[in-house]
Amino acid sequence: MRVTMNWAKIATLTAALTLLPGLAEAQQAVKIGLGAPTLSFLPIWSGRALDTFKPQGLTATVAALPGGDASALAALDAGDIDMAAVGPDSMLRAAAKGQPFEIVYSLMSKVTLQLVVSKDFLERTGVKPTDPMQKRLAALKGATFGATALAGAQEAAARWLAGQGGLDPKNDIKVAQIGNPVAIQAALEAKRIDAYVLSPPEGFLSEKAGSGVVLVAMGDEFPPLGKQPYLVLVVKKPISPTTSDLITKTVAAMQAASKAVMDKPAETADAIQKQFFAKADPQAIASAVKSMSNGVADLGKIDVDGMKNALTFNKEVGNNFGKDFDAAATKDDLWTNVFVDGEKAK
Repeated sequence: MRVTMNWAKIATLTAALTLLPGLAEAQQAVKIGLGAPTLSFLPIWSGRALDTFKPQGLTATVAALPGGDASALAALDAGDIDMAAVGPDSMLRAAAKGQPFEIVYSLMSKVTLQLVVSKDFLERTGVKPTDPMQKRLAALKGATFGATALAGAQEAAARWLAGQGGLDPKNDIKVAQIGNPVAIQAALEAKRIDAYVLSPPEGFLSEKAGSGVVLVAMGDEFPPLGKQPYLVLVVKKPISPTTSDLITKTVAAMQAASKAVMDKPAETADAIQKQFFAKADPQAIASAVKSMSNGVADLGKIDVDGMKNALTFNKEVGNNFGKDFDAAATKDDLWTNVFVDGEKAK
């Protein structure tokens, strides 16, 4: 059944944040729906904070939609937003059902998840962050992980890590539903859980609180996870000339924002923190931006090897799309570099 949501309703429900609402009407509007308001969508946050949309003649409106990726893609299908910022797994699952979507930009080109364990876990197992990977992961046997929800991405990543350590992913670890990251942090400090798998800045916050340590940075320590589209910008096909122009301008804004992240990470993090995370620890935002900056270095470009890595990882964590995809054969159908390459050529 087709889900229709008009943008006004989305904005009301999600308190959509709009860049520079006083801009002249001549500015072209671009509406982007977020699957989740996480900092891993780094080019979007930095683009809004630094206003890289303005030089492209754009006013960007961004909303994190209730219901996550599925809601963002439903809004895109209904025409209520211009682009959806989601995980590739959600897009591929929708494409397998025949929905006409295409990835036009890689917002984050590495898996940003980090395995964080409690200080008590380190003392009990004797494992250290400097130990060989196999030893670190084998030590997870019997560990209890905290997650926002059961059977979600966090649990899938935790069980994948256990498998990489030679453990039985189904039986050698336990996963408990705890709630949001704040609740997970509290559970780790209270020793109700041994570990969790979340993206920055959560690991930094646990280390600063003295309750935990980052044991594994997945995208930095597993090469295939450091080269794949982990978060993507999706549009609906067919792409009209008007939409093509809008995508081109948006890509230019994202690339300018990504360059700022790489060239001036501290200043960019400061702008993001002040505008969107005023109550957050500035050091935490700065640490997160720095740790994820190499994930935007390709300026949105996707290649066949990276897409293969994404498809392989999704298969390994148990994502079943209902059909198999070939990375090379789906180029310029399910994913494209046309807009990224067009901007790089300028």
